Amino acid sequence: MLAEIVGNTPIGLHRDTILSASMDDVLLAAAAKAGETDIAFSNGWRYGAPVPPGPVTMNDLWNIIPSNPPISTVDLTGVEIQEMMEESLERTFSADPFGQMGGYLKRFRGLTIYGKLENPPGHRIEHIFTADAALAADHSYKAAFVTAQGVPQKFGRNRQDLPVKAINALQDYFRRQSTHPNEGLGRFIPV
Repeated sequence: MLAEIVGNTPIGLHRDTILSASMDDVLLAAAAKAGETDIAFSNGWRYGAPVPPGPVTMNDLWNIIPSNPPISTVDLTGVEIQEMMEESLERTFSADPFGQMGGYLKRFRGLTIYGKLENPPGHRIEHIFTADAALAADHSYKAAFVTAQGVPQKFGRNRQDLPVKAINALQDYFRRQSTHPNEGLGRFIPV
């Protein structure tokens, strides 16, 4: 079963970088598709063997997300999204080494965030944009996510676990190959 080829990747998939990673771009594209959202979140995990360009197997999918959690959705306000990302920035770039946790920024899709890493906690984000507009503080945005590390319990309303799990969402993503992972990418851009 682990040797089954589920699709192909034109690029190497990895988690080797702090602000974003191609492996998480694919996971978030699959989660967003399953949750029918433009925005998606996951934790900035560091595990998972890199996948070279070429065939992708079931074994690769289980290395991307071995716990195989359900895809979940939640409604978040713009304020909550900014606060959640500020918390992740502090845990990643805290000047106090005891305040650092994990080492990688929370992964996200459907947003572009401009910020200054050197700013004090809670003030690193300068601007956040969705695909077509600035993030509105009081507007509600539906987001897909995997695990409470993707969207902690204290954020959002209307949490729902979907009947599809992460591995199945990834299988569907690789089978359909209609969307390149670069469409809708989330990026933190240091300014």
